[in-house]
Amino acid sequence: MENPVVRILLVDDDSKYRGVFAKFFARYPGFEIYEAGNGQEGLYKARDILPDLILSDYDMPLLNGMEFCRNIRNTPETASAFFLFLTAEKDEKLKVQAFECGADDYIEKSTPPVILTSKIRAFLRIKQLQNELVDEKEKLAQVNQTLERNFKELTQILLKIIDVRVPGAADRAQAAREVARFICRKMEADEEETAKILFGAQLHEIGKIGLPDTIADKSKNTMVMNDRSIYNQHPVIGSLIISTISGFKAAADAIYHQYENFDGSGTPEGLIGNEIPPGARILRGIVMQSDLCRSGFGRDDILREIRQSANHILDPTVASSLVEYIIENDREFAMSKCKIALDELKPGMVIAEDVYAASGVKLMPKHVRIQDRMIQVLLDRNDTDPIIGGVYVMIGAK
Repeated sequence: MENPVVRILLVDDDSKYRGVFAKFFARYPGFEIYEAGNGQEGLYKARDILPDLILSDYDMPLLNGMEFCRNIRNTPETASAFFLFLTAEKDEKLKVQAFECGADDYIEKSTPPVILTSKIRAFLRIKQLQNELVDEKEKLAQVNQTLERNFKELTQILLKIIDVRVPGAADRAQAAREVARFICRKMEADEEETAKILFGAQLHEIGKIGLPDTIADKSKNTMVMNDRSIYNQHPVIGSLIISTISGFKAAADAIYHQYENFDGSGTPEGLIGNEIPPGARILRGIVMQSDLCRSGFGRDDILREIRQSANHILDPTVASSLVEYIIENDREFAMSKCKIALDELKPGMVIAEDVYAASGVKLMPKHVRIQDRMIQVLLDRNDTDPIIGGVYVMIGAK
């Protein structure tokens, strides 16, 4: 393997010194020496040749060494070059300033050429290692992009398999992903946790491929008891499938526990509250909404059921976020109503949606015109029994 060419840029207003230096380095194979008489010329030259190493004087016309160094560091194409100051100065403060503006080191002009060459070769070895690391990083990034693309394609293949077995599952998977993303933001989940929860949400029905044809595509709410016991096995099957994918245990756990209830009355382990994985708490809300829809419940009935399930079936934060998502994605609703903070309520506003507390108590029905005492009731109640899904009022109604 041939040694790579090393580009060295020498910037000094002393042409005689540059000539001696260039002549000395011309004896070494693999070195290409370029010259510039001042910082401004050196900057143009550096952008053109992209040097591996820059040797620069301090004091030069047009653009001194300090400003030249700062410009090199602030230009992405040249920022990685090693920058050495060549100086006859003994002032330590000046040398400190050199490091502050981005220089890697300084070399006194009185240094013997042989020692100077050895130092430069040492810096060039470091630069070569840095270049190799950059190359490896780029290769790794390309591999990661390929793996990510393959993973997305695999997910789509799995969704198509589910959809063949359980018609409509792919559409529900996409809807589940969007709801999960919304709730993750509300729960302030980090990026890594969110990615795994979204994956679990997309594939939360994958275990249904192991169910009998007679129940695989039915709503759980419409099943007889015997069928339900069989149907409840699909989270176990799904978690076994997903657990074979390295790094996605959290997604597998979410799928496995998707029927756990917040009050501990769920399956398969009767976990309670925060014992339930965050992804599973989110999936419980998504599954509940889906079951209600497939059972023929209307929008208002679904909102009521979700609100009343807070602290019982659903994590109150999940219930509240799910209500917000349903309301905010109702286009017709969004044109005439808006969510408002409790401290922004004013007498005369008209309630657009039933207002529920986390305990399941309806605090105020929709279409009611707000009065002063009602605002105080809501404020007082919210301190001890938070309102689920917020308060929505009619736009322009007074």
